[in-house]
Amino acid sequence: MNPLYLVRIPVDPPRLMRFAHAHGITQEDETWGYTLHAWFAALFGELAPKPFRHLERRREVLAYAKADASELLEHAQTYASPPAWQALDAAAMASKPMPSEWRTGKRLHIEVLACPVSRKDDDEKDVYLRALDRLGDGTPPRGEVYREWFTRQWQGAVQLEQVELLGMDAQSRLLRRDRGNGNRLKVIKRPWALFGAEAVILDPARFAERLARGIGRHRAFGFGMVLLAPPR
Repeated sequence: MNPLYLVRIPVDPPRLMRFAHAHGITQEDETWGYTLHAWFAALFGELAPKPFRHLERRREVLAYAKADASELLEHAQTYASPPAWQALDAAAMASKPMPSEWRTGKRLHIEVLACPVSRKDDDEKDVYLRALDRLGDGTPPRGEVYREWFTRQWQGAVQLEQVELLGMDAQSRLLRRDRGNGNRLKVIKRPWALFGAEAVILDPARFAERLARGIGRHRAFGFGMVLLAPPR
């Protein structure tokens, strides 16, 4: 199994905004997901960590990566553009290796900021709206649809207990490239939901895969990272 590292990347908003403007990102980026995605690509290339979680109040990003902080910094110092490098507080960047093996039956608390959408025939749509299309007036409340969606994403990797919906927004404004319009930036609206749950590992290999891959879509833009804490 490839090693996995948890990486901390400090975020200085004024520096990051200077990088964004230097790279033509002038539209409002509500979640900073696209801006951070572009910054990581400029710094780390194919080593760019994902999935990641922007913790705005702490002014940092936590992310999973296949390279540790020293390898990421070596790549950035060698290849990154000056505006990308100047936005990085290299001395404050840190990493740690994640466990190489997980134990069946291990209990964990997990938290995931996810984008609960599904894709069908090149059409991406809120899973609650898809449920409305199928069930009409019999559709469960949005929060229940989201919790059911979240549980399905684990596919036997863990048993989830006490799944809580800690917050949600059905119309968050995200910045993305429009490949059908000259690759220009555009604003799209997508839902987000913050989940917390107690988890028991059922399949260590599947759990490790979910941890490294993330949950749901838009994982390269700040969604889907699984944060771990001791069970409560």
